Amino acid sequence: MKKRYSVFLLLILCLCTLTLFAQSNRRVSGYVADTSKTAISDAPVLLIIGTDTLRTTTDEEGYFSFAKIKPDPFSIKVELMGYQPFIKNYSFGKEKQLEIKDIQLKFSSNTLKEVVIKTRPNPIRIMQDTIEYNAAAYRVMEGDNVADLIKQFPGLEVDDEYNVKTMGKEMVKLRINGKDFFTNNIKDFIGKLPAGIVSKIQIIDDFGDEANFTGIKIGEPAKMLNIVTKPGMNKGKFGSLSINGGTNDQMGSGANINLWSDEKQSTAGLNYGTSNNGAGKTQNKGLVVSHNDKWGKNGSFGVNYNGGNNNSAFANEQSVETLNPLGTFYNNSSSNGENKNNNHNLNSNFNFNNKKIYLNGNIGASYNNGNNISSSINNQSGVIKQDNKNFNQSTNKSPRINASLNFSKILKNKRNSLSANLGISTSSTNSDRIINTNTLYYDKVTQVLEKDSVLNRNLITEGNSLNFNYGISFSLGLKKPKDSLARQSLNFNYNGSFGRNNNDVSTFVFDNLNNQARYVDSLSTQSSSVFINQLLGINYNFNNKKMRYNFGLNLRPTFMSSNYINLHRKINNNNLNYSPNINLSRTISKGKTISVNYSGNNNSPTIYQLQPIRNTQNLQNIVVGNPNLKPSFNHNVSSSFNYVHTKSGVSVQSGLSFATTQNEIVNNVVLIPDTLNSLKQETRFENVNGTYNAGSNYIVNVPIKKNKLSISYGGNIGLSNRAVFINNIKSFNKGLNFSQNINASLNLKKFGFNANTSYSFSSNNNSINVNQFNDVALANLGQITGANFFKTHNFRTGLNSSLRLKKLSVYANMNYNMSVNNSDFNNATNRDVKSLDMSLSAQATIRKSYRVGFNGSKRINSGYSLANTNPLLLNANLSKSFFKSQSLSLNISANDLLNQGNNLARYVSGNSIIDSRTNQITRVFTFGLSYNISNFGGRNFRVDAD
Repeated sequence: MKKRYSVFLLLILCLCTLTLFAQSNRRVSGYVADTSKTAISDAPVLLIIGTDTLRTTTDEEGYFSFAKIKPDPFSIKVELMGYQPFIKNYSFGKEKQLEIKDIQLKFSSNTLKEVVIKTRPNPIRIMQDTIEYNAAAYRVMEGDNVADLIKQFPGLEVDDEYNVKTMGKEMVKLRINGKDFFTNNIKDFIGKLPAGIVSKIQIIDDFGDEANFTGIKIGEPAKMLNIVTKPGMNKGKFGSLSINGGTNDQMGSGANINLWSDEKQSTAGLNYGTSNNGAGKTQNKGLVVSHNDKWGKNGSFGVNYNGGNNNSAFANEQSVETLNPLGTFYNNSSSNGENKNNNHNLNSNFNFNNKKIYLNGNIGASYNNGNNISSSINNQSGVIKQDNKNFNQSTNKSPRINASLNFSKILKNKRNSLSANLGISTSSTNSDRIINTNTLYYDKVTQVLEKDSVLNRNLITEGNSLNFNYGISFSLGLKKPKDSLARQSLNFNYNGSFGRNNNDVSTFVFDNLNNQARYVDSLSTQSSSVFINQLLGINYNFNNKKMRYNFGLNLRPTFMSSNYINLHRKINNNNLNYSPNINLSRTISKGKTISVNYSGNNNSPTIYQLQPIRNTQNLQNIVVGNPNLKPSFNHNVSSSFNYVHTKSGVSVQSGLSFATTQNEIVNNVVLIPDTLNSLKQETRFENVNGTYNAGSNYIVNVPIKKNKLSISYGGNIGLSNRAVFINNIKSFNKGLNFSQNINASLNLKKFGFNANTSYSFSSNNNSINVNQFNDVALANLGQITGANFFKTHNFRTGLNSSLRLKKLSVYANMNYNMSVNNSDFNNATNRDVKSLDMSLSAQATIRKSYRVGFNGSKRINSGYSLANTNPLLLNANLSKSFFKSQSLSLNISANDLLNQGNNLARYVSGNSIIDSRTNQITRVFTFGLSYNISNFGGRNFRVDAD
């Protein structure tokens, strides 16, 4: 009996032990991110059950987990410097595993005292869809803007217009702390924001807000720049008020203010300026007003208006050398005129996201009108001897209205979602253009003028278009995999667009004797077209904390119908293409990621490429469409590999790409003799296969001595095969594009030094694109395309140094550049261009409020086909600051004291070398008064002009 009783007690004890073990074998996992949905690593996480506390930290991707948790209710607490504390209560219910995805740390709004970081910061952190640069690892001086900071980052480029590229790709969107920032336009703000407010800068693969909501990331992402501010720096006001005057009839004033408090953002700006640029009067007027704010708890809205009036006179000259199978064409031209443009743009948007429903809408309207007048003289020699005198005058008006709506909803089964989108736009174009052409024909042997031909025309164009796009997608969440943080789904989507275009071009020719105009049927068109583009796709999507991939199949049927009323002819153009869709992103290990993307898309021929009508706007290049064209289909494959070593900071960024086009639409250029044994050009369009581009780019950066010294090596290699038609004969130009550069930077507290050298070679330059008729009138005979492209070697080396003391800044630069251009034939002409640029500038502060500046530069040029000088440019400026904040300043400046400015430029395009010069007054004296505002988090920052 006692034995039975003992066995019974033992069984009960075992059952209790198993029950307790099962209850304690519960697991909690979660993901911690900031407001930009970027993972936060090394964040302390506390799990609190009664009086017991468990501790852990997030990993590199922001994930954490606890095991063997009691079933009692518990709390999760996350506290991290610079962020608001997070605490929330949870319970398991009937589940044994609990996944927490809503831990989002908001930036602290309290201004903290300056913290001196003595530990060595890692300059770069690489995550699945994000590359993050730590501002603390780079040199930031007083007066630096965000662009100055970005220029130090390996893999990023910033040009003079503040356009930013990462590994050759354009950055298309700006956000701050993961939220929209005014216009979201990078170039509008990185030159105005002080670098001192920045904690980190992130380069994010952006799939769009809707993809972030649904978690379904399909297609190749765009590149977004997200600025993470220091604690308390997510609000401020910045702008300026100025008035100035000077020589060359210069007078101007401007006022702009930006008020920023996280999501509440307001802008107002007004500017006026007028001057004489050497070619005539230039005048600019502008107005901008915008406001963005929260709308309730989960919504936001924005309204923006900008408008302007720009009048600009111009005068320039150009020298073009063009290779062709018939020989070499030379063209020297000069042109002058005036452009007047008015534009008005009004846009509004709203967003709503409560984690169950996502809604985004936009409404916009714009109106543009212009009045342009120009005259030019073209002297052609080489294969032909022919001169052209042209006069163009045009007026145009183009109103436009557009609206769009995007909707997504997480369904009752939280793994499923439904999305839909609608969009509509309508626009019209009205233009009146007068074209006067005077062509002078010469005898090839004697060079005696044989004929002076004059043709005066008036083209009146009326057009309108209506476009409607729509789409719906459904995501079916599949059974959860063993990894509780993973998600897999099957996605079905349909997208379509419908468009209708009407175009009426009436051409009148003036009689040279009585100046009477007559309507010419053969040069006029009346057409209407309808197109329908559709996409049907099915995709499988999987993602977890280390991997994201999807693959699927897309069908793309296209339909186009064109009706040429004056020809009594209809043309139908239909096509069906299909392609796979592949995207893969994987974190191989800490700081090491790889991604692969494939996409394919249709490009239907334009109405201008299809219409079987002779366009004679440029008599030297008559264009005729081809109604038998097929749509082209582009295949694009790209991959990237990013790596950073946590301890040393050594980073590697690399990419591979390949693109090819089926049925690519190319120009077929035929040079035909005219009645006077001279030549004229006729351009048609053909489909061709065999074009491709393959390339790779890479950069290796090695920081030394806590990033005070860094050495980087990078470059790109590309192979291409470009199809061209010359005189109805197809040929291919196989090319190599190759560049290598090495850069060394020394960044000390007061001294900076940079040395760089590079070499590049290109045998397949981008050729001039004249598919649109607006560009045809600007192309010269023989310049449009050719089978013999120039081979360009470019050597460049530079030394740049800076000394920045409290009251004195000195900069010295020296750059040497040599460009060698040659071809397979006609190398008798020396086409080499060399330039040596040396500059020295200094800025000194005297008695706290006076600032004196000087800049001198010497450029030595050789090799240009236009008249060349070696200018010495001397500039000086003096300013006096007022108030404790020094926000008010009186400025006097003198530019180009010796009046030696020389605006020479060269670029190589396809089979042409083009040298150009723009007429512009460079010696200018100005006097101005300005009041600058740059206050963030209650602190004033100085931002020096570049």
